[in-house]
Amino acid sequence: MLPSTRHALFRAIGQTRSQSRHFSQSTPARSLFSDYVSKLKTSVREITPKELNDKVLPKGPSPSLHIFDVRETDEFNKNQLPYAIYLGRGNLERDVEGIVPDNYDVIVLYCSGGNRSVVAADALQRMGYQNVYSLQGGLGRWQSEGYKVLENKPVYSERIEYRARPGPEWDGPYGKTWDGHERLPAGGAHH
Repeated sequence: MLPSTRHALFRAIGQTRSQSRHFSQSTPARSLFSDYVSKLKTSVREITPKELNDKVLPKGPSPSLHIFDVRETDEFNKNQLPYAIYLGRGNLERDVEGIVPDNYDVIVLYCSGGNRSVVAADALQRMGYQNVYSLQGGLGRWQSEGYKVLENKPVYSERIEYRARPGPEWDGPYGKTWDGHERLPAGGAHH
């Protein structure tokens, strides 16, 4: 965009150049995303780590309670809440009905800090699920309050494989992954 066109655009929308913000040079006091999440929190129910722990850990979840981790694959590969199932944010709406056919079952969603799970909870409510909760403060708050977290062993994902690179440890036709495990051919079986 030509500088003169940019100034005309700013004048047309009532901003001067000094009012515009360059995203690479400054951080907003409130971001669009945090404003959006704050607005969604007025219609999304949240559950505290203590409430979830008291409901689930003593004897395990009931068949009508589902705990979903909506973080990215590489985050889930590191750790998770007890009894959680990975259902990443990118596939949540598409895949949830296959796991939770009853829209009155209780669904608890969590992410790292409690924001993505609020957005995800809103989406499920709009789909018709009646008992959806977001874990307040996410996995970070769960851990800071001292509740149990399961550490996961790395499993194959595109991101882990991307970090795998042949080096001095290369031994054989498929080499090893970044953490020293033998890399298998497509399909995962030895030939």
